[in-house]
Amino acid sequence: MAFLQPLALLGLAAASLPALLHLLQRRQPQTVVFPAVRYLTETEERHSRRLKLRNLLLLALRTLLIVAVVLAAARPVVPLPLGDAHAPSALAVIVDNSLSSAAVSGGRRVVDELGAAARDVLAAAAPGDRLWLVLADGIPRAVDRDQALALLADPEPLPVRLDLGDAVRAVDGLLRAQPLPGSVVLLSDLQASAFSPGEPVATRTLVLVPPALPDNHGVDSARVEPASWSPGGRVLVSVGGSGGPGEVQLAMTGRVLARDLAAAGDQVVLSVESVPPGWHAAQVLLTPDENRLDDTRWIAIRSAPPAAVTLDSGAGDFVATAVGVLESGGRVRRGREVTLTDRPAPGRTVLFPPADPALVGSVNRALAARGVATRFGELLAGEWTVSGALGEAAGAAVYRRYRLTAGGRVIARAGADPWLVHDGDYVIVASRLEQPWTALPLTPGFVPLLDALVNRVAAAEAWQVAATPGAVVRLPEEAASLLLPDGPVPATGERLEAPAAPGVYFMLDAAGDTIGGLAVNPDPRESDFRPAAYAAVRRAFGSHTDLVERGALVGRAFAASRRVEAATPLLAVALLLALAEWLVASAGSGRGRGRERDA
Repeated sequence: MAFLQPLALLGLAAASLPALLHLLQRRQPQTVVFPAVRYLTETEERHSRRLKLRNLLLLALRTLLIVAVVLAAARPVVPLPLGDAHAPSALAVIVDNSLSSAAVSGGRRVVDELGAAARDVLAAAAPGDRLWLVLADGIPRAVDRDQALALLADPEPLPVRLDLGDAVRAVDGLLRAQPLPGSVVLLSDLQASAFSPGEPVATRTLVLVPPALPDNHGVDSARVEPASWSPGGRVLVSVGGSGGPGEVQLAMTGRVLARDLAAAGDQVVLSVESVPPGWHAAQVLLTPDENRLDDTRWIAIRSAPPAAVTLDSGAGDFVATAVGVLESGGRVRRGREVTLTDRPAPGRTVLFPPADPALVGSVNRALAARGVATRFGELLAGEWTVSGALGEAAGAAVYRRYRLTAGGRVIARAGADPWLVHDGDYVIVASRLEQPWTALPLTPGFVPLLDALVNRVAAAEAWQVAATPGAVVRLPEEAASLLLPDGPVPATGERLEAPAAPGVYFMLDAAGDTIGGLAVNPDPRESDFRPAAYAAVRRAFGSHTDLVERGALVGRAFAASRRVEAATPLLAVALLLALAEWLVASAGSGRGRGRERDA
């Protein structure tokens, strides 16, 4: 037996009042027997035994009456082992219709099996139950039975990942706040990758035995190199999941640009000689399997002519050699689009420190005249490691550099200080790209670094941003809006929620020009169908977690609440006790008045 209002049990202390009153009544004064009334003694003694029984009966009835009223106020519930009825309860049903539920098992989608099991459980709910429904978006919805059944009438898999640990812990907090007995019913394929660590839950959790899932492969990642093609490039593709080899394709506007073979765990390179100038939405496609939702990955591709470069002698011999290599490879051409120099120049410029330190002051004044906030400070010597957004220079050693007062966007750092800054039309480097300033000219990343500085940063930044559906994403400061199917939405300096549908959404600057692409794709962990072991599930949710077959799920879901509240029967018992007490008390007082008349 349990009590919904256990504090009311403190009223049981009042059950001692009849006994105390009874004891007080037993205190009698000293008896003096007069000769004239001695003959009544024998009559009184004959009735004493009956009076004691009556008083004891009244004591018992009054005590039981108080106990019954107090217990009714505490709202006791007792198990009801027979039938389908159950007392009001709190139930949270989690239906994992994430991307993996689109898999076909035994000729039927997993999401259809989970939805049918959820409908069976919810159909057994009573009007007094408190119900919550959680789908793959992770939002607990307070619903009644009809609303829940309507939401699950035809469930569809969503291209998102549901963290089962977070979902169960979220509804556990809701259920513990309820005075009703609660249970969590988890309906999922129980992917091992869907469990996050956290505190064990306090609520009884029933987990449906998951269906057997087939082998599955998916596109884990697809990276465009370089960020801006001129006019061709390559896409590095990583295939995850499980299964044998299949075809990998790169498609754009319905046309296959490249193809290769890959199995789960493989990485392939899809090379393309040329694409038309501009921004394009492309797809990496796998051979379809039992789950089609992870066989496509969207990427944004930008193609543009190579930057036209003017090389000033002050840029240094190593820079001149690297530009020659880029020119011979078709990555740059001669012209006045971007200038590489150690003196401020009009237009887009990659600016290195002047070879003569005495000229630093005049360079800073020229930068100020052009509205550039970044300045060269003191000259430092030491050893630092380059880190930041440009991977081509990452890990390179720097031995001499100027301290930059960064007024723009920091692209790379030497140690903790800015080393490469994009400020307006200027890309300012804190070191000359030659020895003994840095070891970069002797590394394989030197020529790619110049390529990135000219074609990606100085000429026009090709922004590539990735996100999962519905995730919060921060767009670059240069992005004024994001182009959605219904039109552009403002994006300046805002943290936006990525669209729910996978695809490529282009970023526009204040002038309306496309400056980058937001590629929205499912979480690659959804392609890994390996199930979690039962021991791992119990570790995640606590020892009161049970794996349940579907046939027993409905009976187990409300087992904790298959009890009846006994407050009403107890009030009826209290009424009967009060009636019995009145009858006994009335009968006794009637006999007492009869004896007084006889006397």
